[in-house]
Amino acid sequence: MSERVASRARTEAATAGKSAAAKDSGVARLCQWAVDNQARWSLVLLAIIHAYDYLVADSNSPFVHLQHKIPGDAQGRYYRGSQDVYYVLYWVVAFTLIRITVMDQLLEPLARWGGVRSSRKVTRFCEQGWLVVYYTTSISAGLYVMSTQPHWLNTRHFWIDYPEGHRQLTLLMKSYYLVQIGFWFQQIFVLMIEERRKDFVVMCTHHFVTCNLLGWSMYMNYTRIGNAILCCMDFSDIFLSGTKCMRYLKLEKTSVVSFAVFIMTWIYTRHYLYMKIMWSITFESAVYLKEDMWFPERGSFHTRTVLMGFSIMLGVLQLLIIYWFTLMMRIIYRIVFLSNLEDNRSDSEDDGGDDDDSGSKRALKEKKSE
Repeated sequence: MSERVASRARTEAATAGKSAAAKDSGVARLCQWAVDNQARWSLVLLAIIHAYDYLVADSNSPFVHLQHKIPGDAQGRYYRGSQDVYYVLYWVVAFTLIRITVMDQLLEPLARWGGVRSSRKVTRFCEQGWLVVYYTTSISAGLYVMSTQPHWLNTRHFWIDYPEGHRQLTLLMKSYYLVQIGFWFQQIFVLMIEERRKDFVVMCTHHFVTCNLLGWSMYMNYTRIGNAILCCMDFSDIFLSGTKCMRYLKLEKTSVVSFAVFIMTWIYTRHYLYMKIMWSITFESAVYLKEDMWFPERGSFHTRTVLMGFSIMLGVLQLLIIYWFTLMMRIIYRIVFLSNLEDNRSDSEDDGGDDDDSGSKRALKEKKSE
């Protein structure tokens, strides 16, 4: 078990040792230790947090429990507030533990059972498999939360009753949104430790913009729009990561079908529905709200400048989506004309010397050289 964890940790941290000088630095060693021991330090931190919550905070620690409940509210709703940061930090740590546990205990044995032998491919299968698990859970939760809110299939309620009706968050909406913020901040950590791909800069931009959109939409009480956009983003990603997992399991026909479903859902959710939301932000908002509603003390931040800021960030995301769509068109060309389904973002998956034996020999050589 520990050998498997160490093996994948070395693969995930392949970019950490690019230079000998960096390897010798204390910061680099600390970062390497954090990568190699994700389960240990995250479990210890969570144990400390829960012990503090039970023994000191009287089961009301902001790390574990939602804060800023509206006094006397019959529906038990919440405002957003400064202590929500602790709840987000808790889920950054929690997702680190959940991710590594699911990969070790569920996905790696599944990959081995499915005939995946290369250590590198096992690692990639686990990474993509975890995303299938998360996005399936996330879209299910997101759609359920939306179904309980006024904006279910109705973009007018992105704006109706703003700000008071928007700043009063149900327990479901607030916990869902803060957990999502925690996940995306944890994804930045994951991006740093995974083997770098060709679109590393694009992914960094995506994660940075996503975290900003989530944070500012929470602060300015635009969580209904954020909920809708998250649902648009999550759905197609299930089939993207699922297709990659099927490729690693050599389920070629199934992976082609999954990829076809992925393309259709991507176009519908990430282009059509996404652009409808952007249209609502640009035009529909003016029908229901005045352009100058800057009253921070009442939770109102609706101005033309604010909408422009959100539109720019959403526009950057759409440009990234278009960039990835062009890569998918290349994949479709390969399927139709070359009968080859391959992820353009990744380095070659079939490089020699990645089987278990060669991986063990390399690890032994590295150890000796140290």
